[in-house]
Amino acid sequence: MPAGGRWVDQHAGPVVRPYALTGGRTEPASGPVLDLIAVVVAARRAEGPDDRGSLSPEYRRILGLCRTPATVADIASAIGLPIGVVRVLLADLIQQRRINVMAGPPASEQFTTDLLQEVLHGLRAL
Repeated sequence: MPAGGRWVDQHAGPVVRPYALTGGRTEPASGPVLDLIAVVVAARRAEGPDDRGSLSPEYRRILGLCRTPATVADIASAIGLPIGVVRVLLADLIQQRRINVMAGPPASEQFTTDLLQEVLHGLRAL
């Protein structure tokens, strides 16, 4: 340990690697891998006063962000963790029934020709 009594300086960044938060898992333990645009929202009883000590800070931050519907990509961006880590943490919360995945449009309705044309026009306008 350095003479100053600190293991790292202020610019070293996090001491724990992101995948340590997931126990080394790179994919959810069960269920499908969430899409980047999957929308999640906290369950009605996502966290009670007796749960606060049992949840890590990362889980509590995710639950706070999920009070209103949020995409997987938005959550990862807001908490500053890699998307793979966030997907695993979200899958844990889904398994614990603390968050729900909101149903999106059927796959046949996701990418209509009209929608793709609108995207193309928007990109050309940039």
